[in-house]
This record gives sequence, C-alpha cells and structure tokens, in this order.
Amino acid sequence: MRSRVARPERRQAILDAHHLRSAEDVLAAMGQMKGAVMKLAQIASFVSDDVPEQYRTALKQLQTAAPPMSFGLARKVIEDDLSAPLERLFAEIEPTPLAAASIGQVHAARLADGEEVVVKVQYPGVDAAIRADMANLPWLYAILGMLNPGLDPKPLAAELQARIIEELDYHREAANQATFARLYAGHPRIHVPRVVPERSGAHVLTSERARGHDFDWLVAQPQPFRNAVAEVLFRFVFESIFRHHVFNGDPHPGNYLFHDDGRVTFLDFGCVKYFDAAMVADWKRYVRAHLAGDRETFLAQAARLGFVRAGAPVPAELYDYMLYFYEPWHANGPYTFTPEYNAQSLGMVFDRNHPRWGTLLRRLNMPADFAIVNRLQWGLTSILAQLRATANWRAIIDEYLVDANCR
Repeated sequence: MRSRVARPERRQAILDAHHLRSAEDVLAAMGQMKGAVMKLAQIASFVSDDVPEQYRTALKQLQTAAPPMSFGLARKVIEDDLSAPLERLFAEIEPTPLAAASIGQVHAARLADGEEVVVKVQYPGVDAAIRADMANLPWLYAILGMLNPGLDPKPLAAELQARIIEELDYHREAANQATFARLYAGHPRIHVPRVVPERSGAHVLTSERARGHDFDWLVAQPQPFRNAVAEVLFRFVFESIFRHHVFNGDPHPGNYLFHDDGRVTFLDFGCVKYFDAAMVADWKRYVRAHLAGDRETFLAQAARLGFVRAGAPVPAELYDYMLYFYEPWHANGPYTFTPEYNAQSLGMVFDRNHPRWGTLLRRLNMPADFAIVNRLQWGLTSILAQLRATANWRAIIDEYLVDANCR
C-alpha cells in the first residue's frame, strides 16, 4: 500500500525493502524446519531467475549454512551412534560446523593418525519429520492423478518416498559414496572423498576432508574456465547414468567443491538411484532415436519406458515437445545454456496450462525410474545456465550413447 501512494521514484525502493524483509523471514522459517521443506528452499535458491533476487540471495545460504544444532547435541548423536566417547573417536573435532544443511551438519575433525576428516552428523528428530512429510505424498499424488489423467501416481509416490527416506540412512549413504569413489578412482578431473567406515554409522558419516572453492568463486572465473568445469559436471552426470547405471540425485551448487586446476570434488551421496541395465539400454535407444529424427522408434521407446500408461497410445506430439529439451544436443556444435532457456524448460515441465503443451502434459505419465532424474532439469541445467556454459554437448553425449568406455 505504501508503494501505491509513494512517489514513482520511491516505489521500487519500498518494494525492495519489503521483499528483503520477507526473504529474511522465509530464510529463518525454512532453515529451522529442515528436512523436505529446506530441500525445497535449496532448489528455489538457484533453479530460476523467476524467483525474486532477494529470496534467491537469502535462500542460497541454506545450501551450506542452515541454522546449526548445538555442539552438545551433535556430540550426543556421535557418541550414541558410534558407542564410544568423542575423545576416543577423534583426536580433535571443531565445535563450530563447517556447513549445515537439510538433514545434518558437518564438523571438521582429525583422527588419531593425524588425517583430517569431516564428520556429518544427522539432526535428532529429522528422521521422524521427513517420514511425516513423506506420509502425505500418496494424498498429494492422488490429487495430481485426478488433475492429470495420464499419470499413475502410486509408483511415483512410492519411488519418491523410497529415495528421500534413504537419505536418512547414513550407512547407505556411506555405501553410495564408496561406490562413486571406486567408480571414479584415478579420474583426472572428478574426485569423490574416501569414506572412513570405522567412524561412520546410521547417523554419523566420516569422510576424508576435501578443500576447494564454492560455486560463487566459479561464477567469477573467466568463461573458458567455467566451460571446462561445466563439462566435468555434465560428464559426471551422464557417465554415471549411461556407463555405470547410477545417478546422484541431488545436483545443487552446495554439493560441489571447485579447484584451481579445473577438478571438481563431489559431495553428498544420500539420494542415489541405481538403474536396471535393460532400462538404461531402452533410455539410450530413446535418446538416440530422437537425435536421429526417428519418430517411430522414439515413440515406441517412450511407451516401453512408461511415459504413458500401459496400453495407452503415445501422443505423436511428444517428439516435438522433447525437441526443446534436447536442443543443446541437436545443435551438434557449440551451444550456450542460458537462464532464458532454463526458465522456459521449467515452464514446459510443470505448467499444465501451457498454451501449447498443457494438453499433452495431462496425457503423459511420469515413470517411477525418472522421478529423481527430473532433478536434472532444476539441478544440472540450472547450474549450466548460471555458468552460461558453452560446449559441443552433442559430441559429449554421443560418447556415452554410442561408446560408454570414455573419460
């Protein structure tokens, strides 16, 4: 109301101040809530420029710096989980966390042999909070099923519940991280920290300490360097999927450390999807058919993958719809990801009232295997857009679609 009656030159300043205060309130509320709500805040902090800058700037803190729990509480979690006094487990541990996120916080520590490590400690009570959030998913997807006749909500809800609840199990996360460390051992540009299993449990995860720069540092680097690092991020995702049949499903800027020589350290392996080899083979045929302009094979593969309910016809316009998402690969030459491209692609995924694609979206199903993969759309693609990354993405993806044995 003040902006409405203010002089024209004062209106924007009043609105900016209002948004800044509101953003601070949102940050405080979502940071304290932790769990699934805080994950939503992390996504909102980088996914689209349509979120006002004040909110993106405030929520960006939640990528690594949520309100922490007290060290006394963290100590109790560690000692209860590892069944030993803290002084016997670590030669030294920093009371102030290095980072705090949606499910746990991370403390720097040192083992008895002098090795520097980080200790990830789960918040007490976050397990029950997230399970309560997940209990509402079937109800939510039942509503979505009514609004989208082509959607089979039950397997989708079950898949999302399974993946998100798995993030609460640090035994599983340690196994995931160890798998990725083995897959990329010796890689010249990809580093995954080693897990310390004897100092890890259901609610505590200890890994070797990795040091590096954050995403803001990368954004400030020259464009050729950003392009080279963007290629590493892109290759990590698609080599993992198409070569190793596994996907780390939480690609956001707080989960990377960047190095002066162009290497990237990848962190946080709580949400990991393992794919069946036959499904990946069908997925690769689906992509190859689209890139080759083979509409018939593409639509047949869409049916095999479950993008429509069993027995339903695949809408022919699905091929044209997917042209936009595969545009960087169809270019077959240098292509630059932009915020504008990312904003439009997000609208095409989520807007059931889209003037061209709304009817199609209501006829499509979301296969359970692709539920977590959709995080690519607001994860990797958003990051590449912020970097304005340029490369021949088609040449890179062809390596994985045709010959998976590449680095």
